[in-house]
Amino acid sequence: MTIERDGLGAAARGLRQYLLAVAAELDAPAWFCEVDAPATAYIALEQRLARFPDHETALLWDERDGWAAAVESATGEDVVVLAYLGEDVLPAPDAVVAFVRGLYGDGYPGQPAPPDFRRPGAPDDFDARLATYAGDDVYLPEGQA
Repeated sequence: MTIERDGLGAAARGLRQYLLAVAAELDAPAWFCEVDAPATAYIALEQRLARFPDHETALLWDERDGWAAAVESATGEDVVVLAYLGEDVLPAPDAVVAFVRGLYGDGYPGQPAPPDFRRPGAPDDFDARLATYAGDDVYLPEGQA
C-alpha cells in the first residue's frame, strides 16, 4: 500500500530539514529525497572508503530501515549496502555523523542486517516525528528537493 504524503506538508518539510541537517554536518556535496511513502533519501559522500577505493560512497535512508552506508557497484548502476546504522529510523544527525566517521575508521560500525524498524504507512508517530524537524523558516538550496 502506498500512501501519499503532502509534498509541502510538515512531514515532508521535516524530512527535507532532517536530511539538510545531516548533509550539512557531513559537508556532503549532494543529497536527494523522495517524500512520498515509502520515503527514501540519498546523500553522496565525497570521501571513498579505503577498502573500496574505486567506488563512490553514499548514505541511504528509508522509512523502514533508517540509515545505511553503501558503495556503488562495479557497473556504477546499483549500490551495495555495507552496513545499517540500526539505532532508530530517525536518529539524531550527530549519530549519523558518528556512524559515517566509524566507516572511515578501522572498525565496522552498525549492523549487517536491515533493522526493519517499521512498515511504511503504518499508523504510528513517524510523520509526527518528521514534522518536528520542520521549522517556520524552511531553507532548501536551489536544485534540491
